[in-house]
Amino acid sequence: MYSKYKKYCNCFLPICFVFIMVILLSFKPNKELILKYSSNVYLKNIPEPSDIVYDSQCNCFYIVSDHGKLFECTKDGKIIRKAPKEGLDFEGVEVKDSFIYVSDETPRKVYKYRKSDLSLVKIFSLKCGGALNKAYESITYNYTKNCFVMISQQPAIIVEYDEQFNEISRKKFNIGRDISAARWYKEKFYIISSKDACIYVCDATNYNVQQSYKINVTNAEGLAFDANGKMLITSDDLQRLYFFNQLPNIKQ
Repeated sequence: MYSKYKKYCNCFLPICFVFIMVILLSFKPNKELILKYSSNVYLKNIPEPSDIVYDSQCNCFYIVSDHGKLFECTKDGKIIRKAPKEGLDFEGVEVKDSFIYVSDETPRKVYKYRKSDLSLVKIFSLKCGGALNKAYESITYNYTKNCFVMISQQPAIIVEYDEQFNEISRKKFNIGRDISAARWYKEKFYIISSKDACIYVCDATNYNVQQSYKINVTNAEGLAFDANGKMLITSDDLQRLYFFNQLPNIKQ
């Protein structure tokens, strides 16, 4: 009789263990948090704003348009200046030292502007495969690794460049359905997926995701942090700039 019950116990215990583990995993805390914007402004004079960056030297912002235009703006979107030299399909913008760098997606180029007068200094030609409108959607400078970083939209590939835009390395980013924006900020690397309405906080040395957040912005295309570290996101289709009071910090 004892051996009979022992046989049943030996079969039953593993099944119970698996069942308990399934129950425990189903109650695993959700690490994907939600960030909601506090206010927004309509960028009526900037068609399809695709990216934004903050410049601490002038306490202003630079916004680029899908129409190939570069604007210097106040925080509420009022245009201060516009660069005379236009491109074709501006998607990303970054400020470094005395210059503004703009990625032109369709022709695979980077425009280098002088901040003082918004004059064009140089145009770099890049190599990027894929469809014309699926190339580099962003440009930012990674101060942790001292290199420019550009990310193709689909497939999402992170490419590092030196300051003459010679390729250093590349890595696939297999999270999210697309990539629309990226920004280095205080030793972290932030990446936005427009289709997933999600922002990923990554390690700036290897781009591994450490935390993800849902954002209530449709067609999120650009990303910046202001003087106080508050996050701003542009939406190209809605032609709006969204302000966030919550910060996408790493949850300890």
